[in-house]
Amino acid sequence: MKWRKLPGCAPRFCTLPSASKMLALLNQDFCPWANRYVYWLKQPIGWFIVGAAAAALTAVFLEPQVWLIFGALVAVMLVGVAWPWVAMRGTSAEIAFDCRRCREGERVQVRLSLHNRWPWPLWGMAVENGFFLEPTETGERPVAALARVPGWSRSEYVFEFRPDARGVYPRSVPELTTGFPFGIWRAAKRISVQRELLVWPRTTPLTSIPSLGGDIADLIGMLLDRPGYEGDVIGVRPFREGDRLRSIHWAQTARREALVVTERQAAARRLVVVEVDVAAFASWGKLPACQDLSRNLTASWKLTPRELETAIRVAASIAQELHAHHAQVRFVMGNLDFLLVPGAASLHQLLDALARFQADPESSRQPGNFGRQAFTVVVTSHQRRPEWESGAGTKGPLRLVLIGSGDEATSVRGRHVWIALDGDSDCSMQICHQWERACHDVA
Repeated sequence: MKWRKLPGCAPRFCTLPSASKMLALLNQDFCPWANRYVYWLKQPIGWFIVGAAAAALTAVFLEPQVWLIFGALVAVMLVGVAWPWVAMRGTSAEIAFDCRRCREGERVQVRLSLHNRWPWPLWGMAVENGFFLEPTETGERPVAALARVPGWSRSEYVFEFRPDARGVYPRSVPELTTGFPFGIWRAAKRISVQRELLVWPRTTPLTSIPSLGGDIADLIGMLLDRPGYEGDVIGVRPFREGDRLRSIHWAQTARREALVVTERQAAARRLVVVEVDVAAFASWGKLPACQDLSRNLTASWKLTPRELETAIRVAASIAQELHAHHAQVRFVMGNLDFLLVPGAASLHQLLDALARFQADPESSRQPGNFGRQAFTVVVTSHQRRPEWESGAGTKGPLRLVLIGSGDEATSVRGRHVWIALDGDSDCSMQICHQWERACHDVA
């Protein structure tokens, strides 16, 4: 059979909706006003209410003996709600961290002081909220649980907590909760926090610093004949309080029977800018065509926390190593612009600022120019690499630390590419290996 097109008639085809349209249709919320009622069905007490209502209707219209079931359900609900509510009215709690600062993955002891003013013991207490990034599918993830709290007592409990991400803890107001005895309804009470815990990003110890083009002075500056720690020995002098023990000249010390230390050349401090390109690890959510992107900037902003956290760890490790070699380090990340000064206190201030840093749309910035005298190290992605390399000849020395995924991270090459890391795996071993290779690369 042959099909013949009639004159003046355009062909018509029956098209089926695409899979994305079908998926959007199936996930459409047609009754948003009913969400607050459906929420109660997610809680155990909601089903008890439904069961009690069904039992009451059955007892009224069919069988009066069902009133016994109705009364049992009501009694369980009353006890399950009243007991936790009364228990929370007679308790108060405080939380204190044993230390003020720590790094990601380190164990921290948390002290929970609990005052029970009731004469009877309390069971099934739990500490929730503020300790983990995301709750579980069934609700908040408890950080600690107490089997029994004696009556008329002031108790102190110590438990260990290991933060899995940088930040300020607790991230939200922690709560003391209980659902005893039936777990159909939970009562909660806020826990007062004596002081916050700052969790620094995890850094990787690096050794030495890379030499660019075979000349280490390209990174830390030229060596000067003044006392320092970088160059050749220029003399000896008596020991002063605060000198490093490894600088002691033991032969001269034994000869003079007094501590003598060696003095080395100092390096002229060169400005090294370490920047984290926040925009490289962000994506913009899709908005309907009828909406204005400028008005919904915050709503459409989405970050990839895993890659951004990896970039912060890598940049902090590089800045820490350069600061240890007495380079003048300037750390830039979004709205954060921090200039490190000699001393451990300045490095601690930077790590505190990194712990408090939160990315937002306003923290995104275009590749900048820090002057021809500044050596710039940028932690960015492969997609943003051309933007940083454009006009590199008019700026100071530039080196890129790229974070990608899979084969994209290992096969990258280029004049300005210093280190390329695979963000899908642990970057600690990768940066150690590539940093050591860069230190010995004199090409």
